[in-house]
Amino acid sequence: MDSDTKAINELKMISIDMINRAKSGYPGVCLDMAPVMYTLFAKIINVRPSDPNYFNRDRVILSSSHITPLYYATLHMAGYAITKEDLMNYRRLKSITPGLPEVQTTPGVDASTSFAGDGIGIAVGLALGRRYINELIKNEDNRLKILTYTTFCFCSEADLMSGSAIEAFNFACAQKLENLIFLVDFNKVGADGDNIYLNIDSLLKQYQAMGFYTDTLKDSTNVREITKSINKAKSSKKPAIIIFNNVIGADSFYAGKNILHSGPLTYDDTETIRKKFNSFLAPFEVSKDSLINLQSQITDRTTKIYNKWLEQYNRAKGLNTYNLNLLLNLLETGQTSIPFDSANYKINDGYREPLIDSNSKVMDLFASKSPLFVGGSSGLFLTTRTILNGGEFMSDNRPLARNIEFGACERGMSHVLNGLGLLGLRVFASTKLCYSDECKSGIRMSALMNLPITYIFTHDSVYNCEDGPARIPIEQIVSLRAIPNLTVYRPADINEVLGTWESILNNAKPAALIISKNNIPKLPGSNSKEVAKGAYIIKREQTRLDGIIIATGSEVVSAMQIAYDLAASGIDIRVVSMPSVELFKYNGESYEHEIIPLEAKRIVIEAGSSYGLSMYATDNNYVISISDFAYSGVTLEVLQQMNFDYDSLKLKVESLLR
Repeated sequence: MDSDTKAINELKMISIDMINRAKSGYPGVCLDMAPVMYTLFAKIINVRPSDPNYFNRDRVILSSSHITPLYYATLHMAGYAITKEDLMNYRRLKSITPGLPEVQTTPGVDASTSFAGDGIGIAVGLALGRRYINELIKNEDNRLKILTYTTFCFCSEADLMSGSAIEAFNFACAQKLENLIFLVDFNKVGADGDNIYLNIDSLLKQYQAMGFYTDTLKDSTNVREITKSINKAKSSKKPAIIIFNNVIGADSFYAGKNILHSGPLTYDDTETIRKKFNSFLAPFEVSKDSLINLQSQITDRTTKIYNKWLEQYNRAKGLNTYNLNLLLNLLETGQTSIPFDSANYKINDGYREPLIDSNSKVMDLFASKSPLFVGGSSGLFLTTRTILNGGEFMSDNRPLARNIEFGACERGMSHVLNGLGLLGLRVFASTKLCYSDECKSGIRMSALMNLPITYIFTHDSVYNCEDGPARIPIEQIVSLRAIPNLTVYRPADINEVLGTWESILNNAKPAALIISKNNIPKLPGSNSKEVAKGAYIIKREQTRLDGIIIATGSEVVSAMQIAYDLAASGIDIRVVSMPSVELFKYNGESYEHEIIPLEAKRIVIEAGSSYGLSMYATDNNYVISISDFAYSGVTLEVLQQMNFDYDSLKLKVESLLR
């Protein structure tokens, strides 16, 4: 048995040991893809196990989550800081070997893994970010080669069937991305049995038509052939897909059967495989020969590459230009700082325009200061008003354009932007709020990985009713507020838009910015600096506190007008603008009770579902919201039908406070 085969067999056994001990996992793919995983690390990949965050390392994305135990076992054998005990704690609470890969938890993991197909978009984003940052560096010195990594993405058949994957694949080919290779485990078996939905020949024709370089291997156990195939893909000037024609669970009693899709192997099956490999090692043990074999191959191959790269890197540091220092700081720290102080901008009292136009102007203010702010839209740049200054769209011919056109592909868009965010770029995605559900898996991953991505959602309420109820976002705002680690902003006017962006840029966290297309004036009492508190008093009572109206977004305009009108009737109202529920909660109870005292009558107004904000109302009777689907029609008529026009709101508030 040669040394490569011995190491591959040990990787298989460790993977099976992990799954058996955890009593859960996916053994089939760990057995059939072990030769590919081993070959990638032993013969191909440029990494430094002693420095897992080395920023020019090749990236490995596991869109196929089932391969996770095999990946952990490979990292362990390659010399990453993953111990035998870590492998034994696979899927255990607070271990560094969770059930699916989690970035910043396990050394060697470049991205968290989500639903089928989503990792493909992340891989595409990493390739796109590599090209963009490279072009910025070349602008400073065309001879510099600082970012040369390749992104590898392990995929399953389920990934290929995902709509998210198809969107990302099309985008990658349209952009003609290089150094992007998808490694597909094609074993023709799913959880329910044989997979009858995919055919290799038709897949290859489909991907070739998209613009991929393609290859397929009938023998996925031959290290030499795997190496040759991957190297040919690397030399291609196209994104590449290699399909490995496998038998699920090779070496098992049940090879080719869906029983190997998930769950531990039986004791007899495990021991038979161990004997087949002539392995006398105890569970989780690795032979010294295999460790030396894999680690020496990685070291011998990558040391020369690293030293040559280090010369380029030191030369870049020696140039000491502002832009190069900015880029090198991004690569070294994985973070981008964009200074923005809302106090520097004074708005005329007579200012009035659609809030989406105000947001566009604010974005241009700081986008012009940093090339590290880029963004995309799902075919709605003109609608959402988010085209950055210059207005050019990114392509292979214009790699430094700041606007990324995705077409009507919200799910793929959100995951591609997650890939950009993993490099530390400050990025945004824009679409209408009614399409936010299409971005939801990407938003969840942004929040899980704590990436500085801003999702801009426009046309935010019942005021946009010409297209009918299917496109009127009633429940979307509350569903976004329910996502942990996502800060949702719904500013009321231009000042609050300024404050929102100051808060976003000062916090490297995911955010959702919900913007009205309504014509909004600058509101008296609005304050950009107060946005960071989440809520503040935008209009105080004059002599006594008869009640409080708490509102968000464009409803703050109505709330203030109601307060002014009812003052003439002797009702003294405080108005609280709440641009961010999440930020308001961070301030604690003392600030909350100062702004919204419990002894006062408290009315909440928001043009959407009442869930969430209702906690601030006196009781449910004091919540003025929209809990039903709306109608198609002229805006005023629809608002009247739903008792959400100005006169209806005013009458409801007056009746509650009388």
